[in-house]
Amino acid sequence: MNITEVLVPAQEIAWLPWAVQYFFYIGSAYAAAILFLIALIFKDSTSHLFRSSLVVIMAIGAIVGPLALTGDLHQPGRAWHFYAHLTPWSWMSLGSLFLPLFSGLTVLTAWLYLREDIAQLKHSDNPFLRKLALLTLGQWQVSSKQLLIVASLTVLSGLSIAVYTGAEIAVIASRPLWNQPASPLLWFTTAFIAAIGFTLLMSAFLPSSKGLFTACDLKIIKNTVSLNGVLGVILVSIWASNHSHFSLYENGDWVINITSMTAALLVCILLSFASEQVLNHRVGLALMSFTCLVCAWVVRWVTMMEVQTIPRFDAGAFPYELPMGSAGWLGIIGMLGLWLAMALFASEVISLRKNAASHSSLSRTPNL
Repeated sequence: MNITEVLVPAQEIAWLPWAVQYFFYIGSAYAAAILFLIALIFKDSTSHLFRSSLVVIMAIGAIVGPLALTGDLHQPGRAWHFYAHLTPWSWMSLGSLFLPLFSGLTVLTAWLYLREDIAQLKHSDNPFLRKLALLTLGQWQVSSKQLLIVASLTVLSGLSIAVYTGAEIAVIASRPLWNQPASPLLWFTTAFIAAIGFTLLMSAFLPSSKGLFTACDLKIIKNTVSLNGVLGVILVSIWASNHSHFSLYENGDWVINITSMTAALLVCILLSFASEQVLNHRVGLALMSFTCLVCAWVVRWVTMMEVQTIPRFDAGAFPYELPMGSAGWLGIIGMLGLWLAMALFASEVISLRKNAASHSSLSRTPNL
């Protein structure tokens, strides 16, 4: 009798950290689009600060996210293959159609909402900012109904992004932890926590932001974080139980991973119930923003990257170490730096707006 040992050679990881970044930023974008539409519907109760922060992070996320996606494709030039060789039965191929539409709609929505803020740049002392006032493309006004229509279309497009991003990983049958309904639902719910985190971070950049959150703003923030936090805790437990050949609860490293995700969600829930007190101070604002962003990131890192360290055909361990180069820490820091740079630039537009808490353009009804 002969014994043949089968060894699985070392191989490149399938989904790089770029994919985590893509899911992180694009998730915050489509979640912010939904929250912006809600804030727009209740425009008499929400502040211009809150709506502006949402619409800005929506547009920035829809720009930064696709850039991270090209990094995950290993070479940006591969993107054109999706259009030259369209395969409608592939979720990734469909995403190549959904993504540009969503990015375009988010920028359009942000531009329409912030046109009056952009027009105020003509009074700036900076000559470059004064030239940006020309981006209003005239003196015409946008009615509330027209803006609602565009924002609604953006939400529908955002939902298509949520479906395709979740489905493109959930269809991978070789990974039981991905191939289940709990995976895309977990990414969808925690996207709202990321959106709130980025919104609070964006509002911190505005010099007049302290104390300008209305009661309705705080209610939306509290309900969004608490509701999605509770759903996230439930989904994490369901997700972790759906591996038929590997018990996560019997592995020390995975107990730590599951505990980390659950603890991050629970901290977000606790902070949301104290949001009225927490958000009245800069330190509290930064703390809640940081906690929400870390929570959304940890969930994505564990469910996307750590899952790939579980062997599919072997019994050995396959640890992953985050490299320092562009595929690791440098790429993560670089994309965050790009997000911050765009947010700081956008804050120059919003901060010049007088009486920001009462954005008057939405009360007008002239046609385009």
